[in-house]
Amino acid sequence: MRRFYFNLVHHDEVEPIGHPVADRGQAIAVAQRLAIDIAENRQDCLGKGYSVSIVDDAGIEIHRESVDSAEKSG
Repeated sequence: MRRFYFNLVHHDEVEPIGHPVADRGQAIAVAQRLAIDIAENRQDCLGKGYSVSIVDDAGIEIHRESVDSAEKSG
């Protein structure tokens, strides 16, 4: 079964975050939620080019969600 993993990316720095999921659509939704949570809770990350990256089992990036452009909830 294919798995998708999440990383917080800032230039060359990569920090694993979140829990793996098995569905690509779910992975994109989770990345969007993680980006929103980071934008709302880690103000130090705003305006500095942080993003949430989704990679598959082979380490290939399939999606990247910008923290700066994350739509805030409310």
